[in-house]
Amino acid sequence: MTEAELVLTHVLNCDRLSLYLNKDVCLDRNKSVQVSAILKRRIIGEPLQYILGSTEFMGYEFKVDKRALIPRPETEILISSALEKLKSTGKTNQLKILDLGTGSGCIAVCLAKLLPQALIWATDVSWAALQLAKENADLHKVKVKFLWGDIFGALEKDQKEFDLIISNPPYIAKQEFCGLAKEIFFEPVLALEAGIDGTDFYRRIISQAAGYLKEDGFLILEMGLGQRSAIEDILRKSKNFKVIEIIKDYNNIERVMVAGRSKSEILNPKL
Repeated sequence: MTEAELVLTHVLNCDRLSLYLNKDVCLDRNKSVQVSAILKRRIIGEPLQYILGSTEFMGYEFKVDKRALIPRPETEILISSALEKLKSTGKTNQLKILDLGTGSGCIAVCLAKLLPQALIWATDVSWAALQLAKENADLHKVKVKFLWGDIFGALEKDQKEFDLIISNPPYIAKQEFCGLAKEIFFEPVLALEAGIDGTDFYRRIISQAAGYLKEDGFLILEMGLGQRSAIEDILRKSKNFKVIEIIKDYNNIERVMVAGRSKSEILNPKL
């Protein structure tokens, strides 16, 4: 839907079809005030998702606010890629999945919805973001074990042998941050900025991931524009992983990297 449609369906508490079927309905004073208040916040750059308090992701409604990054459509590709790889192994029951830097919980919650037999853990260094993620898990009535801590540091000693480690980490370079659209500055910097070249979190994740991943497991990461070579170099230097596949987004940008343990045989890499 367009922003205008999102605002009106929100204020009128109706769906898009009803909006057009009843297009002659006039807004009363109270609803006009609501629309005006939303537009004033939008004019100064506040993301509409924060103003309305929700967004659609993977066909599900998620609660969003300034505690966490707004889920992007590109991250749907990350989840779809993970589902494809897990199903290709023939494993569907008792999968162990780890979502690093869960934010709003959109990745963990969607995987829990789509893989109801899986055991899912999700970590985040932001306590506020974790609370939002828990609210979304409750909203969708799924079980996810949320852990407060920095990447793998949130896990207990016996929490290893994952079939999938997945993450949409911060990946914006510090020098690029100031040039971003004004809407971005309403979102938590912690979920966006990642050092001089935007690869700080990839280095940290890749340096430890092999110790938590099954030998036939997958490490699947979302990445930013032009970061493929740098992340491949980090993987290569770790000597623990091989790139299996690079997946492009809707704008033909290389967006998702699928890697497997280097000890495993990698077949038909789609590079």
